[in-house]
Amino acid sequence: MKSEASLKALRPQAMAYSGPVVVPRRLAVAAQLLIAALTALQLALAVAGGTGSELFARSVPVLGPLFVVTVVVFLCWFRRCRLNAQCIAPGTQHHSAGLAVGAWFVPLAMWWIPRRIALDIWRAGNPAGGTWLIEAWWVAWLAKTVGSVAVGRFGVRPAGYSVYDEVVGVIAAVLAILVIQRITDRQGVGAAARQAARK
Repeated sequence: MKSEASLKALRPQAMAYSGPVVVPRRLAVAAQLLIAALTALQLALAVAGGTGSELFARSVPVLGPLFVVTVVVFLCWFRRCRLNAQCIAPGTQHHSAGLAVGAWFVPLAMWWIPRRIALDIWRAGNPAGGTWLIEAWWVAWLAKTVGSVAVGRFGVRPAGYSVYDEVVGVIAAVLAILVIQRITDRQGVGAAARQAARK
């Protein structure tokens, strides 16, 4: 009977990324602007009267594509940061770059794994400092996604929007924008330190 160590050695190992560190500043700015635009549009729709308003009817062709583009750009930024983290601090990443994208679409796992990946990325960029910003963003994101579903089921969402949705949505958006900025900045510092160490 083979030992657990020998069985582990036979399993295919994910190849670690060893390419260049590319600090994704353009992706970061694009993700921040898109999150801000989507949040502002949602607020405007809520103030205008929700799904029964004329503004909502005019916004329908824009709202869906804007949401999709925001998600895609954010995930591209997140994956790039995960790849960078592997180079800046080898051996610190517990999940693959593919999971940095895929985990967001897996039921139940989406409520936990992306947070772990974000924490790994955060610590790789600069081990110093606390993780309160990541934790606050994650709590706000859970409150927005899980809480909004609960609010909808209790039927306290007139015209498709509620005060809860909008308040939590704004908090989550502001924290997401801050997280994107701080992680990108930290990766810039980590990349500079890595380059200096090579000289």
